[in-house]
Amino acid sequence: MWSVLATSAWLAAAFLEPTPSAVGPPQIFSSEHKIAIVVGERLPEVSYVASHLEALDRYLKYAASMPELPPPIARIELVEMASGAPIGLRPMTGGLLVALSLGDERVAADRAAEVAARTWVARVAIAGAKPVTASEGWVRQALACEVLAQLRPALIDYWYREALFMPAPRLEAVIHGQTSDVEAFLFWRVMGRALAGSPSESQQKILIASAQGEPVLKIIQTLAKSPEAWWIARRADLLVSRNSVSHGIRESAEALDDITRFVFDLGSGDVVLTGGEAARHRDLAAIRRGVSGRQLALRREIIRQNPVYHNAWRSFGAWLERFDGGTLEELDLLWGDYLKERQLAEALRREIEVALLTPPAPAK
Repeated sequence: MWSVLATSAWLAAAFLEPTPSAVGPPQIFSSEHKIAIVVGERLPEVSYVASHLEALDRYLKYAASMPELPPPIARIELVEMASGAPIGLRPMTGGLLVALSLGDERVAADRAAEVAARTWVARVAIAGAKPVTASEGWVRQALACEVLAQLRPALIDYWYREALFMPAPRLEAVIHGQTSDVEAFLFWRVMGRALAGSPSESQQKILIASAQGEPVLKIIQTLAKSPEAWWIARRADLLVSRNSVSHGIRESAEALDDITRFVFDLGSGDVVLTGGEAARHRDLAAIRRGVSGRQLALRREIIRQNPVYHNAWRSFGAWLERFDGGTLEELDLLWGDYLKERQLAEALRREIEVALLTPPAPAK
């Protein structure tokens, strides 16, 4: 067990001086878990970090069938740094000491997830007589995302949806931790699918080997002649094959763009018409057929739309229903209602996307 003096001296040397505390000995809280002991002066922060350790332990136990690591256990000390890296690891005689500056609500969740992942990876490296920096970058990134996904499962679908609109980064960059944490998460999910049923490889074996510095590319080369092509194809397959009961926000918006966009040939080539312009040409057979087809599509697809855009879809449906029998003035009013609902949906979408990208604050 480390002494308070030893810990303070190490922190001062390795991570700059901690922010001075109040006069008098502070009360110290601790929480012991399978991966690490968490120690700090504020109980809510100790509990917050401990919940991320528990999430990682659940994931490793149930998703990767990972056995418990051999002793010694690690110690995570919550400190306040004026500057410098927010997370630092140092092997010490008989254990691993980790310093964490949790920060505010904007970064706390990401740092707590990262410290859980880095602590576990470092312990695996130490168990294999390797330095704590031996692992490839993707391991820590992917496990940090798995921690966040355990605590906020909706993030998985959000990450998948966002990745659909992003090109696949180079495989080498992903493996070496030079891309976003989400890309490492997708890589790890791709590996899990590729190794399903493999008699010689498993997620457990790959995690341990990669944490100890074994290159994961060697395994990929046994699966495909071209690892880069394999990664691009497998990533795309992962993203498009996800099960989705309803559309995401962006997907509903794009589907609404498609169904409300009128392109017809009025005699001089294709032109794009607004709702009002289409109504004024409703005597044309092609436009009547187009509107009829959209009515069928809307009745089939509206149940799958994201709630953010549901009212916009309904207001467009009301316009479609009155397309044949309503007056032009009535149709213009209904189209105006649709445009208002669409603007409200866009504003709400922006608010939600900002909220999704803002991590939750630590418990008070």
